[in-house]
Amino acid sequence: MQDQIGYDEIIEDSMRIVIYKVLKKVAKNGLHGGHHFIVTFSTKSPGVLVSEALQKKFPSEMTIVIQHQFNSLVVADNYFKISLSFSGILENLIIPYKAISSFADPEVNFGLKFNTINIEDYQEDEAIEKPANIDLSNKIVSLEDFRKSRDKKN
Repeated sequence: MQDQIGYDEIIEDSMRIVIYKVLKKVAKNGLHGGHHFIVTFSTKSPGVLVSEALQKKFPSEMTIVIQHQFNSLVVADNYFKISLSFSGILENLIIPYKAISSFADPEVNFGLKFNTINIEDYQEDEAIEKPANIDLSNKIVSLEDFRKSRDKKN
């Protein structure tokens, strides 16, 4: 049976709200304890802003770690801005949530992984996801697992 409601998109949008809320808390209260975030995103997605040097070094996908040394975290409804140091050079990044393919906090064994979306599925101003090839944790919420268990029941 074909999903006429679009559960996959609704679930992924809900999972991105988790990222927004976590980053909003960190922007307000700081990053405490051993918490840190590993964020993988598509550098080709619309709305992603990275320097020309980083774009050349990471032409399709980039993974960043948000831990102790970050500056000016600004969390907006559809994206976040952050300044990170790469080889001693402070770089400003703008990352739309729809560009994120995975998000993890290894301190608490938490991770989210997003499915691949075809470019035709989004308008020009929306971001495209690309899955990461890294194992983030044992507690990754994945739509693939949901689909597999749902298919077994049918």
